[in-house]
Amino acid sequence: MLVRDILKGVEILKVSNDNLLDLSVENISINTNKIKDNSVYILISGSNFNPYDKIDEIYNTNKIKLFFSDREIEDKPFIMLKNCKMELDKICKNFFEINFDEMLVFGVTGTNGKTTTNYLIDSILRSEKRKTIRIGTTEYKIIDEVLEANNTTPGTYDIFEMINKGYKNGATAVCMEVSSHALDQKRVAGLIFDVAIFTNLTGDHLDYHKTMEEYYLAKKELFTKKYSRNAVINIDYDYGRRLFKETDINKLSYSIENGDVCPKEVKFSLDGIYSVISFKGELVEIQSKLVGRHNLENILAASSAAFLAGISLKAIKDGVESLQNVPGRLEKFEKDGAYFFVDYAHTDDALKNVLEPLSRFKKSKLITVFGCGGDRDRTKRPRMAKVAEKYSDIVIVTSDNPRTENPDEIINEILTGFESKKDVIVEVDRRTAIKEAVKLARSGDIVLIAGKGHEDYQIIGKTKYHFDDREEVCKNIGVRFEKI
Repeated sequence: MLVRDILKGVEILKVSNDNLLDLSVENISINTNKIKDNSVYILISGSNFNPYDKIDEIYNTNKIKLFFSDREIEDKPFIMLKNCKMELDKICKNFFEINFDEMLVFGVTGTNGKTTTNYLIDSILRSEKRKTIRIGTTEYKIIDEVLEANNTTPGTYDIFEMINKGYKNGATAVCMEVSSHALDQKRVAGLIFDVAIFTNLTGDHLDYHKTMEEYYLAKKELFTKKYSRNAVINIDYDYGRRLFKETDINKLSYSIENGDVCPKEVKFSLDGIYSVISFKGELVEIQSKLVGRHNLENILAASSAAFLAGISLKAIKDGVESLQNVPGRLEKFEKDGAYFFVDYAHTDDALKNVLEPLSRFKKSKLITVFGCGGDRDRTKRPRMAKVAEKYSDIVIVTSDNPRTENPDEIINEILTGFESKKDVIVEVDRRTAIKEAVKLARSGDIVLIAGKGHEDYQIIGKTKYHFDDREEVCKNIGVRFEKI
């Protein structure tokens, strides 16, 4: 592709050599670890990395033909742009040449429920026999190829590269989780979502956004004409009702109580959810394997988005019913009449959403194991303790990903949220805590291990160690763990 075609619509400030615009390149590169042959390297500084310090090293790979930069570069071919980071979406759009008119694109945002809603949308799309690209917290999946997920929402270049790969292999739909961080950092710039979904907004990430208003405004950006054509919004909560009033794009509400899409009949059990859902008056009977009220909300979110996108009610029903489980989202294991659930809940609201329904199903005790991550929002620590105490008979407080914080100090902050510590056990070692919970469980008991869900690692200091709550549960109950 000619460089001038890659830079179509991009503001150019200076060209070191007039011939550069007519140079033909095969690739664009932005990562020093993934420099491609015959490519343009786009110099974008990160919070912990300045590529300008490595220009000689990058150029000497003999793979780079020129640089796109924010400044002049001595003795190297460069094209100076007004702002490389802000122009990256245009550059990617030009280079990858994806025809988005041939694709359905869904974006899911919210504090809780993004991952399960995304899996449900993907399952619905696949029930229509579509090839899909799913991008989110647990993994990135390009049709049938699974890639490790480093972020809930990857960077702009990675998003376009994955969509391009799927598009070239026949994918006709994209569903992705869109985090508030990604919106704030413009990682999804350049994309137009056919349907944007808002699940909810509760206390989290206040280490980054500082206030709930900032957090809300970051999410709200997705529901503007700049990003999305249509919106599906949960109006059971204050922020959803506010967003529904404030967005000026075409919208559809969903609600457990009274929305455009809502259930007319519901039965919950540990085996799943039976519901009769009204889609603007048209009723569909759905039996899902997912457990709990919050998963009914996720089903409504995904079903509403598919409905608004024109997908048939049969495909919606088939897609929801075919999804058996989501990695680390109330992932269920059983042994001798006891149920063991592993869930990603790492906020007080998410913990409430899983504990409240589980508490209704218990025949005897509900045992909860949880901790809080280090170097993250500290305000939720005592709040999570209050929720765990309210719904549990026994609480085991342990480590999550302590990162660079002292695990004992994190636990001490959690403990300030308990009114009574009579039924609270402190075990800083997570492996031992899970073992203790399994040992305490009897027939009829329910055990919830919360906080890490699908994660197969624990971060202590700055080191990642292999650790998977699901593996630990299976090892202790004597069953084989098989990854979903």
